Amino acid sequence: MPFESDSLHDTNPLLTIVVAAYNIEGYIEEALESLLSQPHIDAMKIIVVDDGSRDETYAAARAMVERDRGVHIELIQQENGGLSAARNTGLAAVRTPYVGFLDGDDIYLKGFTEAVIPVLAEGKWDVVEYNVKIIDDDGRELDDITLVDHNAGGGVPMNQATLQQFADRFHTFAWARVYRTGLFDAAPFPVGRHYEDAAVVPSTYLRASSLYRIPTPLIGYRRRFGSITQCATLRDIEDLRANGKEALARCDGGEMDEFWLTVFDKLFHRACHVCARVDRASFKHASETLNAMAVDHRTTRATLTERSGREVGELAPFDLNVRADRSIHFLKGLVKKMLRRSLDHHQRERRPSPSNQLSG
Repeated sequence: MPFESDSLHDTNPLLTIVVAAYNIEGYIEEALESLLSQPHIDAMKIIVVDDGSRDETYAAARAMVERDRGVHIELIQQENGGLSAARNTGLAAVRTPYVGFLDGDDIYLKGFTEAVIPVLAEGKWDVVEYNVKIIDDDGRELDDITLVDHNAGGGVPMNQATLQQFADRFHTFAWARVYRTGLFDAAPFPVGRHYEDAAVVPSTYLRASSLYRIPTPLIGYRRRFGSITQCATLRDIEDLRANGKEALARCDGGEMDEFWLTVFDKLFHRACHVCARVDRASFKHASETLNAMAVDHRTTRATLTERSGREVGELAPFDLNVRADRSIHFLKGLVKKMLRRSLDHHQRERRPSPSNQLSG
C-alpha cells in the first residue's frame, strides 16, 4: 500500500537520526534544519550528542531544540570521547525500530524522508542505502559518491552475492544508510579509532537479511578543510591495521572468507594511500605498519591453506607504488603553493538558521 503522510499519526516514530557534534558551531543548525524541514519529520526523532564541544555548538543545538519545542530533538551533552563515543551514546538512547547517523557538519538533502520513510514503513528491510553528494562549505555540489547504480534500485536479499558487491565497492560510510536498530550490539563503534565505520558496517551487513537500494543522493557530505578525512596521520594507518586484523580474524575457511579477504584488501589499499600522505617524520613508522599489515595477510594465507587447502592470492607489490604516489602527492602540493592556491583554514562561524520558525 502506498505510504501516506497521515499513516503514522497514531504510531510511534520509525527512525531516529543520531547526530554527533563536536566544535561545529557553524554547521549544526543547518544540519538540524535539513531534518526538521523534511515533510515526514513526525516519523522521526533526532538525538544530538554534543561531544564536549569547546565552542558554541551546544548553544546552537539548544537553540534548535527550543525552536522545535522539544518535539523531535533530544540533546545530550557528554565529555569529549570522540566520534565513536558520541555515536555509541546516541545509539543507546534510540527507541525506534530504525536508526541512522549524521555527522553534525553534513546535511540531508530534500526528498530524504519521502524516499526513505515509505520503505521503512514496510517493516521488512534491514538496511536502506542511498547515494551521496559531496558539498563545500556553502552547499555547492563538488562530486558524487555512488553506492547504488541508477538501474539497481529496489529490494534484494542480503545473500552472498549482495555482500560481495558491498565488499567490492566498499563505501563504508555509516551515514550513507539507515539500519534496523537491532542489528547493532551495545556500543558497537570502537572508541578512539579512526575509520570506525569500516570496523562496524561490514559486520552489520552480515547480520542483515535484506537490503533496499535507493539510487538517489539523499545526504550531503561536507568536504571542509581540517576534517579528519582530509588529514593523513600515523594514527590512521595504525587504526586501518586494527580493522584489517579484525577482518582477517573472521576468515575461518568458510563461505564468507572471500568477503573478509576483500574487506582486508580494501583496507590495505586505503592504508597505502594514507602512508603516501603522512608527514616526513611519520613515514618510516607508517611504512613499517604497512609492512606489518602485509605480514598479517601472509600469516592468514598460510593458516587458511593449512586448515582447508584454500589458496589465497598474495598481495601485489606495493612499496614502489606507495613511494611513487607519495612523490606525486608532494609535487601537487608544491604546484598548489606556486599557484598560490589558498584554502580556508578557519572554522566556519555560526550562521543564522535558514528559517526562524518551524512551519505549523
